[in-house]
Amino acid sequence: MRFPKRIFSTLATISLTTSFGLLSANASTKATTPMLGYRYDKQAANYQDLSSSDYYKDVWNNATASWKKAGFTWTKAATAKTTVSSYDGSFDMTLAGYNSVSYNKSTGEITSSKVRINRAVFEKYNYTKAERTNVAEHELGHALGIGHNNTDSVSVMNPANRYYTIQACDINGMKARYATTTTFDSVPNNPGEIITVTEYLHVQPKITNITTNYSSQSHSLILKGRAIGIEHLTLTYQGKKVRTVNVKSGQFKFAQQFKGYGDFKLMKGQQVLATIPSQQYATPKVKVTSAERTTKGIYYTLIGSRDATINIAQNGQVIKTIKNASATTKVFIPNAKIKNSTRGLTVTQRVTNKKTSQAVQLPPLKVNIKQVTNF
Repeated sequence: MRFPKRIFSTLATISLTTSFGLLSANASTKATTPMLGYRYDKQAANYQDLSSSDYYKDVWNNATASWKKAGFTWTKAATAKTTVSSYDGSFDMTLAGYNSVSYNKSTGEITSSKVRINRAVFEKYNYTKAERTNVAEHELGHALGIGHNNTDSVSVMNPANRYYTIQACDINGMKARYATTTTFDSVPNNPGEIITVTEYLHVQPKITNITTNYSSQSHSLILKGRAIGIEHLTLTYQGKKVRTVNVKSGQFKFAQQFKGYGDFKLMKGQQVLATIPSQQYATPKVKVTSAERTTKGIYYTLIGSRDATINIAQNGQVIKTIKNASATTKVFIPNAKIKNSTRGLTVTQRVTNKKTSQAVQLPPLKVNIKQVTNF
């Protein structure tokens, strides 16, 4: 597929936060979606649907019905200067759709408009029918004369939209575009005045549904999730690249051996799409709320994870194990176990599918001494 030679493209790169779900973007949404430099004569236009499948005919019917409800009337016709369809855009999987408009730069009169949505992207990244309709609404928004809202906006005109239908800001933009009346028929079209502009809807690179498990047998983090707009991921650990991950059909799953408790990051190029801190794959540390030594031994009160396995060790050798611990666990270590020495004592805990927590040093105590810590 060839795009027009004279193209003004609006590109957008989405920067994700640590959240793996939808971005919270209300504060970043322009109240009125911006206008473009062209429009139809009235707040209405005909379109010709070139779709060959009933499925995509229904997508366009739903999209045009949404705009009609919002105040712009799209009417299906046997022929029209605006055409809609889907296409196999497997040659460029970064685009979910585009709208190519030719118009008179002096008057803003649209002379032709080509509205297209990318079937290949929809199929690869598992867009629902409602999400495909959102993309069609976005491209029809360009066709009627409104541009992109902010990159992290709640708007059908978000430059990487998938999840949003027409919002109040988009209706405001459409109304602003058609706030004045005009009659294009009185101004003849001069071929030299006609220019072509193409607006693109980029696929939003994103990772969702991340799950983490830890294998104590292989000392590996097992990562699984869903990727949108991505074919290859880079995995880093403590800032260093450790592998490249191939994404198949929008899904990924792999195991990575490692040592320590550093942060993993999933990246596309230099863009961080997700961060996996140790809190996500490792059991949290045990908290020691009280420790008291008597002539018989040491009493500890520990706060940990429910159903965890707690190990108390001395100089690396386990001397006490508590399985299926409660949230607050009381432990007694007799003098015989510690050979009368309280030095080198540590406590760890582990829950299923998590890495063992980092060790906590237990305080050395003299007889009849009690330490209490409040959290």
